[in-house]
Amino acid sequence: MEILSDNLPAKRATNVIVHSGFIVAGVVTVILGPILPILIARWSMTDERAGLFFTLQFCGNLLGIMSLGSLISRRGYGQTLAAGFTFMALGIAALNLGSEILSLTATAGFGYGLGLVLSATNLWVAETAGARRAPALTILNLTWGIGAITCPVLVMLAQRGHWLGPFLLSVAGLSLIHALVLVFIDIEPRSQRDTAVRSFQDAPPYGMKIALFGALFFLYCGTESAIGGWAAALAKRIESKTGNLWELAPMFFWAGLLIGRALGPFVLRRAAERTVLFLGLTLAIVSNGALLLLANMSGAAICLIGAGLGFACIFPLLVSSLTEHYGKRARRVGSIVFALANLGGATIPWLVGFTSSHVGSLRAGLVVPLSACVFILGLLPLLGTSTSPSRQRSW
Repeated sequence: MEILSDNLPAKRATNVIVHSGFIVAGVVTVILGPILPILIARWSMTDERAGLFFTLQFCGNLLGIMSLGSLISRRGYGQTLAAGFTFMALGIAALNLGSEILSLTATAGFGYGLGLVLSATNLWVAETAGARRAPALTILNLTWGIGAITCPVLVMLAQRGHWLGPFLLSVAGLSLIHALVLVFIDIEPRSQRDTAVRSFQDAPPYGMKIALFGALFFLYCGTESAIGGWAAALAKRIESKTGNLWELAPMFFWAGLLIGRALGPFVLRRAAERTVLFLGLTLAIVSNGALLLLANMSGAAICLIGAGLGFACIFPLLVSSLTEHYGKRARRVGSIVFALANLGGATIPWLVGFTSSHVGSLRAGLVVPLSACVFILGLLPLLGTSTSPSRQRSW
């Protein structure tokens, strides 16, 4: 990736900071899941009250995304990311406190930090990578997957070793280190100014194009959250025999996603972005459809890996397309579409449960994300209406 300075070591150091920070963000994003049973036991919480942790993380995340465009415009990427990592550090550290109310408040705090870090980092990489933005974004989101997959294992080891408190403080410390470093280095992508201005001038009008991107991000993020979130429940119900490792079902999905993102840069060198998107979505649709028909754990595992592989490059390519359409305007437009993505992550998994409860079948509920994938496939051709020369080459 290309950044401001012509100093190669400085470029590499900046990339290391950004990508290592995204690994930490991956850990923080999913940390509530594995530690929730511990928090429930600590304060004898009901499931309903424990659900407030997820609600507050979502609300904090949404606030972070809503403030993103203004912060980047006024303070730049460096200070925006530093603020995000600071909120993450304070929130994760406060989970160690002995107060339920303070821990709930802390969850909203690190949720706000995640809203800044996840969105701003994707936009920064998209701006600084130039023509290589699609592979660069795929690599970036691969690092998030490393953190997300590693987190449950680290929590398990910490809990069994009775050092969960030090583990949380270590995550907080890593977040704070990244915040401090980002305050003192210049990561602003000024070298992309001319490209950004051209993209700004060529970008289509706000209205329908933003609605299109918003719909795509809403549907994709909601679908990914629904498949990953309900995989274990489906696996437990389709094969109830002793020894069925249904708890591992989400790992197959995230592993497929991780493998796909590792292969993404190599695939994108040989295939057009449009082709990768359509083939990925087709694989996801076929895998999700087969998942509804199978009645054994081994088949479900294969389908979940296939779904993860299909989803792997979709989010990075959507961010790449957003940045190429809008240039620097993507910083403000991103606040809207990332907020809608976050809303999709909160809505579509809930719709799965709602449908399942009213129909009496989780398989029926999982028709919701399958339908969302079909809608995404139908909406993708509309991205080809851009007048930008670079988009004409890609689409």
